[in-house]
Amino acid sequence: MLWLKYQQSVLPPCYYGDSDNPNPLTQADTQGDAELIGTSRLGWSGKVALNNTWSAIAKTEWQVAAENSDDSKFKSRHIYAGFDGTQYGKIIFGQTDTAFYDVLEATDIFNEWGSYGNFYDGRQEGQIIYSNSFGGFKGKLSYQTNDNEAVKVADVGGNSFTTEFPGIKRNYGYAAAAGYDFDFGLGLNAGYAYSDLESTTNTNTGEKSEWALGAHYAINGFYFAGVYTEGDLKNDTTGYKGEGRGYELAASYNVDAWTFLAGYNFKEGKDNTAGSSYEDMVDETLLGVQYAFTSKLKAYTEYKIQGIDKMDDEFTVALQYNF
Repeated sequence: MLWLKYQQSVLPPCYYGDSDNPNPLTQADTQGDAELIGTSRLGWSGKVALNNTWSAIAKTEWQVAAENSDDSKFKSRHIYAGFDGTQYGKIIFGQTDTAFYDVLEATDIFNEWGSYGNFYDGRQEGQIIYSNSFGGFKGKLSYQTNDNEAVKVADVGGNSFTTEFPGIKRNYGYAAAAGYDFDFGLGLNAGYAYSDLESTTNTNTGEKSEWALGAHYAINGFYFAGVYTEGDLKNDTTGYKGEGRGYELAASYNVDAWTFLAGYNFKEGKDNTAGSSYEDMVDETLLGVQYAFTSKLKAYTEYKIQGIDKMDDEFTVALQYNF
């Protein structure tokens, strides 16, 4: 997979991007300057039948540096192996999204941005994941084993986790998701995630949890989706508690080779200090258009409109080829 994209902030930039974005703009970028960026991903997947029921499966995917100025080299995204038992379900071991992402996936339809109205920690390593489906029902469970230093712990309550837990260690974590897809295009989902945390530099301990409800509907080329989520962070040692809530809306329309996209992400948080009240953390509107030249080659443009003061609008134009 290879990208070539043009990216620009409309005003002098603040920090943008997430861990999934190949090249987010940062404060170090020149004020208002545009840049032509090359990015790529490398991976493979395989499946080998063991008998009439069970198969061995594996997948690897890395974000790969595509320019000399990018010193990130290889960054793991999905690396796992396991077994697919058809009606008995699937079990995998390794790094990938937790079960909680099954709820968020419905609104994560943009190429460049989106999925900011939640407190999800992203793909996690050292997981055991079981999933199965029956008729329209589907379910997934994931358990994360001890991680001496968390790869990512998303902010809740407007304060950085690293402030509350310097050198975070995730002792364990688990997540669950369940849903039902009706035969007329409607799908409903619910999920929960929990992490037990502690500091590696002091005696602080704590926990993080998040739940979400989602729905999506598809008909005649149209697609609509929405997710509502709430999360909290607790420091059991200091008594600190951060609370957050957010929602995401997404819609698309596909006609021939064209796909038109629109979305909205909102997130707010507060903590339990005296006088604290909910403050906006994310407030952004997303617009996009993509055109598929072939099943492997597409071009797209997306525009992010910021609703928070001192945050800048941003747009990108890109060409993507999937080998």
